[in-house]
Amino acid sequence: MGSLKLMVGDIVDDEILKGQDAIVNPTNPRMVAGAGVSGAIFRKAGVDKLERYTQANFRTEMIVGEVRIVDGFDLGMDIIFVQGPVAYDYDDPITVLIDTYENLLNVIENYGYKNVVMPSLGTGTYGYEHEDVAKRVMRLINNFIKDKDINITYVLYDRETMDVYKKGI
Repeated sequence: MGSLKLMVGDIVDDEILKGQDAIVNPTNPRMVAGAGVSGAIFRKAGVDKLERYTQANFRTEMIVGEVRIVDGFDLGMDIIFVQGPVAYDYDDPITVLIDTYENLLNVIENYGYKNVVMPSLGTGTYGYEHEDVAKRVMRLINNFIKDKDINITYVLYDRETMDVYKKGI
């Protein structure tokens, strides 16, 4: 049986990364260093190495819901790039976000990852509010891992935000 652990902290902190097989990067379509979590992951992995790799190996931009896996270089684990939707681009944005999470979870299972660290997807510059997505996301992840040997560490940036997600469990 899998587990879902909520944590507050910096997703690229060595203590959080210890024992993980992969880290989820909420990327931009071009798979280049961005701001927030994506920027932190690129910096920890080695910006130049990771950008050279993504630009040489992925000639097309990512589409919403797409998941790509790359070597994590200095991170010491794979990076799972996921392209989430921008909330204001859709009539029913939460459904599109949940579909993206489902794609991500299926890739995690199909690649045999056992321990994955991830941030909240779409709740930064992509415009989703934690209060609008937390319950559905937590329910989805819990239902997905309940009969699988997959452990998800879900990292949030402050205790107040974590409390929103705890209510959704």
